[in-house]
Amino acid sequence: MTISESFSHQASNLVQSVRDMRKLSLMHYSAAERASLISALRSKGHETDLLGFHVSYLNDVAFHFVLREVFFNCDYLMDSETDSPVILDCGANIGLATLFFKRHFPRARITCFEADPTTASILRKNVEQNHLQDVSTYNLMLSDSEGEHLFYIDPDIDGSLKMSGTPGRLSNQREIKVNAGKLSHFIDGPIDLLKLDVEGAEFEVMNDLKSSGKLSHVRRMVIEYHHKIDGQASRLSKFLALLEDEGFEYQIAGKCYPITTRNTFQDILLGAYRPN
Repeated sequence: MTISESFSHQASNLVQSVRDMRKLSLMHYSAAERASLISALRSKGHETDLLGFHVSYLNDVAFHFVLREVFFNCDYLMDSETDSPVILDCGANIGLATLFFKRHFPRARITCFEADPTTASILRKNVEQNHLQDVSTYNLMLSDSEGEHLFYIDPDIDGSLKMSGTPGRLSNQREIKVNAGKLSHFIDGPIDLLKLDVEGAEFEVMNDLKSSGKLSHVRRMVIEYHHKIDGQASRLSKFLALLEDEGFEYQIAGKCYPITTRNTFQDILLGAYRPN
């Protein structure tokens, strides 16, 4: 690394640190809580403490990225009419969102789904070692059909955030078979929040919920929509039309720089809710 590159890297880290502290301040964390989060963000290895939780994880890059999404950006912050909301954590990864929900709603009833077997084992470990009550975990790929499905993982990076049932997202990938199932089979009453981050399977999951009639049980959703994953044709309008047809209003957050970029994968965050 040249002196210029080193300076640029340090400057970038400083800017990110300032942004991190500003976000923590806006979320009204106490000084002790801010210190805990910053310490976790600097952790190396496979274990750390976080706001009273002990967290195991698979790799530093993925952990720090999801930590920022969940506890710094607070993407899943919500109000609830009950102190024991029913939450579906679909694409639970190692369980950071579940920990976030449990911190805000200790009596929440949460069902977690994670497709990758290695990541699912860490998810279960985090649930068990933190003695979380009313949390169920399933090593299951959510889809609109059942049985064995192909799933693509990074052979060199455990817990890569680019794992997917969509081939071609990873430049270096290994094909494995995982069990798949329908989310509709796990819904038998009102759902206060559906968190959906299933790396390209959003249409399959939502179509299953719509065709089964179970989408009517869902009150609000936070969805990570994967626009143009693996170079697919744009179809965001169809996904939004599905939400509109089912009576949902929504907010949208997304970044693409420069906006004139063509044929580029983009994460789009959707907050969907039923109007009062």
